[in-house]
Amino acid sequence: MSATKHGTLDDKRGDIFKGILFIVISAFFYSLMSLFVRLAGDLPTFQKAFFRNVVAALFGAALLLKSGSFKWKKGSLPALLGRSIAGTVGILCNFYAIDHMNISDASILNKLAPFASIVFSIWVLGEKPSWKDLLLVGVAFA
Repeated sequence: MSATKHGTLDDKRGDIFKGILFIVISAFFYSLMSLFVRLAGDLPTFQKAFFRNVVAALFGAALLLKSGSFKWKKGSLPALLGRSIAGTVGILCNFYAIDHMNISDASILNKLAPFASIVFSIWVLGEKPSWKDLLLVGVAFA
């Protein structure tokens, strides 16, 4: 067993395994959420999103209160509100897509969002991606 700067090699492998496991579990539960959104029937998209966000807000508030970090820096409220509004619009669009498309197609569109963010960062923020970034985005869209 060789030692590394932050622990043993076995510890790193265990951490990598845990990371992969949590990503797979997360994907499974997001797939279940999509299934349940579809099974909710003819409820309006706004109502589905509202109840999903209420549950998420309760869990998030409980975790923040438990950790004692339920505060923000002065001047960051506009960014927090912008992030909240963008997230709400994203959930509404995702739930609308789930209701009006095949679940698999809607899920693929949702999972492509990080790659679309890279493309939009070029136009909106003027960032210069590396050739590796462009290659991987092309593979993801392909």
